[in-house]
Amino acid sequence: MKNWLKIIFHLDHIIVTILTISTIELMVAIVINLDFLSPVVRSLKSFSMTDIYYKILNSGEPTDVCSSITLVDMTELTHRKDIAQVIREINEMKPSVFGIDIIFEGEKADAEGDSLLTEASLQGNPSNTVLAYKLTNYDENKQAYQKELHSFFSMNENLTEGFVNLVDNPDKSVKRYANFLRYQDTLVYSFPSQISKIVTKKYVCDEDIYTINYKPIVFPVIKYDELQNYKEYITDHIVLLGTTQEEKDKFYTPIGQKSGMEILAYTILSMTECPPVEHASLWVIILWALIAGYITNVIDYLLTRRIRGSKSSVMVFISQAGLYDKVIYFLVMVVITWISFELYVNNSYYVDTVLPLATIVLIKEGRLLYVALLSVLKKKKKENLVKKSIYVNEIM
Repeated sequence: MKNWLKIIFHLDHIIVTILTISTIELMVAIVINLDFLSPVVRSLKSFSMTDIYYKILNSGEPTDVCSSITLVDMTELTHRKDIAQVIREINEMKPSVFGIDIIFEGEKADAEGDSLLTEASLQGNPSNTVLAYKLTNYDENKQAYQKELHSFFSMNENLTEGFVNLVDNPDKSVKRYANFLRYQDTLVYSFPSQISKIVTKKYVCDEDIYTINYKPIVFPVIKYDELQNYKEYITDHIVLLGTTQEEKDKFYTPIGQKSGMEILAYTILSMTECPPVEHASLWVIILWALIAGYITNVIDYLLTRRIRGSKSSVMVFISQAGLYDKVIYFLVMVVITWISFELYVNNSYYVDTVLPLATIVLIKEGRLLYVALLSVLKKKKKENLVKKSIYVNEIM
């Protein structure tokens, strides 16, 4: 038993794991600094295990219906007079917060429609109304937007506005939303942040980027001409007015293609009802990789030793075919992924598992590198160091 404990807690396993992680980091550094590999770099940066987590969570049909947020679809409406009527109807039903995800650029020849639209937007409770606008002309040097695009009536001081710019992920999949951005010399808040502030009485996040929780849920969607049939979904609810069927307003997400208004709804729900996602630090990820690599190497070494000492034809076949190490790697990867999944779903704690999983896959390469180093030490007459290794019999 004592010998087994010495083998399990042997320093060699840590050295092999550190060599493996160092090799991975070196490979990543090389890839990052080679221009022709920039597509690979973008893919690595855009990859997130949350994509897999949400696919697992949303593998079936969502059964939960959101009880706090309702979407009103006015995709078919084009005239401002008709849109004003829809806004008026919603205001009369007294939503807790009314978010208008439409930007009305400038006044038109239809003076009556413009007037009705302005009047309808101010008719309800302006302090609980949030209008959408866009930030434009981003200056890389100043790290700030220089222009804004507002609705023509939005300058009323009683109305709140929030930008609807999406965070541009390398893979064009919307996983995060900007909490605030810099416009010229000031910080301005997003549409979801402004709505969540009205609901929670404060800005819920101090960070500039917020991770969206795409938990399996269905948002009630009401057509503009059916509002009177669904008053219970409007009164005292967060109501978003916009489009759900317009193709140019569709975006890719970890759970498939969604409309911009649906993404806003998921973001608002994340901010108001879900704890913010905490991302593990680099040191936690490295520690996680050390643990994963160490366990993999210990199990691999013990089984290799057991199989080599066996005279069973089955064991000989498994050894020669190299099946057991692949099974070990797969099982450890499953355990690591499952623990990370549980931490994310139940504790909103995200650990990037790319490094731990890569360490498991490449642990054999780290072991070969360590044996090669031992061979060099042996030639340098460092016999004492070599003899302490459990891999002394593998040295050429």
